[in-house]
Amino acid sequence: MTIQQSRPIDYTNQDSDIHAEDICPVALLRFSIILCTYNRRNMVLSTLASLRRQTLSYTLFEVIVVDNGSSDSTLQAVRSYVNAGAAQRRQPEDTWQVQCLTEPHNGLAHARNKGLQAAKGEIAVFLDDDTLLEPSFLAQLLDTYETTGADAVGGRVELQWDAPRPHWLYDDLLEMLGRFAPFYIRIPLPETLNFSSCNFSVKTAVLRTIGSFSPFLSKRLHVPTQAECADLCHRLRSYGYSLWYEPDAVILHRVPAARIQRAFFQGRAYWRGRSIAMLHYVNTPQSRSGIHMMTFPVLWALLREFYEILELALLHRPLLFLSSQPPQEQLRAALTQAEIWGHLCQQLQFIEHAPALLNTPSVLFVRPRNKDIFLLEQGLLQHGTRCAVSNASIPLAWLWRHRTYRAQPIGIIHLYQAGAFHLNFWQRQRFWFLLRLAQHLGIRIITTDTGGWWHNVRSLRFLLHRTFERRLFYCSDIVLTHARQIAHLYPDSKLRDRVHFLIHPGYRGYSPPAIAREQAHQELGVPSKASYVYLCLAYLHSEYELVHLIDAFTDAKEQQQRKKETSSRKRLQLLLVGSPKDRKIAHHILERAAMDSAIHLFLEFTEQDLPLFMGASDAVVFPHFAIPAVGMLEMVLLSLSYERIVVVPDLPRFQGVLPPHASIFYNPDSRAGLVQALVKAQSPRSHLREKDLRALDVSPGWQHHSERLLDIYRMLLSQQ
Repeated sequence: MTIQQSRPIDYTNQDSDIHAEDICPVALLRFSIILCTYNRRNMVLSTLASLRRQTLSYTLFEVIVVDNGSSDSTLQAVRSYVNAGAAQRRQPEDTWQVQCLTEPHNGLAHARNKGLQAAKGEIAVFLDDDTLLEPSFLAQLLDTYETTGADAVGGRVELQWDAPRPHWLYDDLLEMLGRFAPFYIRIPLPETLNFSSCNFSVKTAVLRTIGSFSPFLSKRLHVPTQAECADLCHRLRSYGYSLWYEPDAVILHRVPAARIQRAFFQGRAYWRGRSIAMLHYVNTPQSRSGIHMMTFPVLWALLREFYEILELALLHRPLLFLSSQPPQEQLRAALTQAEIWGHLCQQLQFIEHAPALLNTPSVLFVRPRNKDIFLLEQGLLQHGTRCAVSNASIPLAWLWRHRTYRAQPIGIIHLYQAGAFHLNFWQRQRFWFLLRLAQHLGIRIITTDTGGWWHNVRSLRFLLHRTFERRLFYCSDIVLTHARQIAHLYPDSKLRDRVHFLIHPGYRGYSPPAIAREQAHQELGVPSKASYVYLCLAYLHSEYELVHLIDAFTDAKEQQQRKKETSSRKRLQLLLVGSPKDRKIAHHILERAAMDSAIHLFLEFTEQDLPLFMGASDAVVFPHFAIPAVGMLEMVLLSLSYERIVVVPDLPRFQGVLPPHASIFYNPDSRAGLVQALVKAQSPRSHLREKDLRALDVSPGWQHHSERLLDIYRMLLSQQ
């Protein structure tokens, strides 16, 4: 059989060989057989020969050979084999389709991911380079997919001995050599079983949905772990895909003489123990409060394993030897000891250093005390990101475990709303020391600039908060902002170069629903005849800003009173919730509220009361002055998620990020601008459109936000 070649082949290029589209339409391809190899020239040629003898039509499958940096001329041998007779002309149905790729990064996951990127078939079939296929292998796989509608199918693996089987090798050990034959009938794969790593197939669309193979879990040079297939099955099941076992899709796994040694089985048991620990580490969800692995349950489990090893080594195995037990029993005890020892060693390594998981970064969120970042954290956890949360501090143990690993950064400290950290002098010094230590250890720093109350007042009282936050911006590798007007908010070009815009999602469907209007008015003592109610979250503002709002509200009421038609007049009310940040007792506000019955002051406030106040109001007002950095977009979006009109200043944090029909912008330089905005908010044309409401939905918004943030994490870790 020969290969049809229409153009010269460049085998020094990683991307190319005999392309499937040169032979038949891509739509006809059912299978992409991905065959990864490393320094097994003769074996991979035997595997290719068995692929060439398949009964399935050549127009239905392609072969992708990925050389993983071999040094024994494997690639040249494969090139000679697949190109043999290429000059002869063959019909498409008589010509098989082959691509040859190279992947310089050592590791089975890297090679398989490279092959998957080039795959054009509907189904990706993954084989090892030391296997031989039965002629009907692909035909049986195709029948299983068409009959069952499966998303993934694994086949049976039998052994082909290159040397006589020794007497001490009992049947239970054959699985360690690759044998996989749990059933002899076609059956959905039970939850307790996983595919054989040398004979499984998955629809390519499914693989691209659940994600690529993890280099951390797959075998590579000097690290023969075997966990990638178990991880794949776990992810397939978690997404709800169907897995099937087909016993008639048979391959033979070669067993060389070097593997029929006791030392090989002990080494395989040791790495199986390490693989189990690695798989458990990856698939165990992180605790919201867990900072590092030095917890009592972990230490207790390690002590138990250490005790088991001592018992096996010092008591059980000597007794087996002295009692002249069969070699199989002694080998079984030795393998158990090796597996426990491997598991223990891997656990100790995790305690000493976190693994380098570039696809799933490790992130430490440092937030103000009592700041809720549940949505952000859950969104990242759903994408496999390992998150820990700390209240305005950086744990030293986390820094040590996530230091640079072999010149590759693996950890990220994400500072969230740092201006709200309440730290005394010594706490700030300790924070700066740990932050500098983190940078020295190769940990990346990200700060999210959300704005906050510390920008509202240009007094010395909040100067430390502003200075602390500004200094963090200059220490960070990336500054995230939710403001589109980056140039106006960050005039310093040195800082502006590291600022990235990130859309802030909404909260519609997450917060508790607003209380019914009549009930809310009754509970809060708002007159039943009140026709329009403004709400101001006073705890986000300064006393000066609140006085400014009260004056504007008074002017707006006077405009209503001057209207000629009594029917067009509205009974306006103002709710001030909480105490201003810069005054424990706001005397000026108390005096104004005492003189005007339309102003309702609620000094005691908790977040649980927010649905009550939102239910009582029609619009939420944010009375700021013309300071570029003021404003908290988070609270504005929360108000919009309650379907309330928002009155905001025309400042950088709000420009271009709010729905225009439900956002009333005013000129912060004058009181007249705020008065005009208060009056305009009463217009029936001011309301949220259906499109605006969908954009505020919590689920898609935070999912997209997490995906974008994860891309930023990966980009930052990939930078050297």
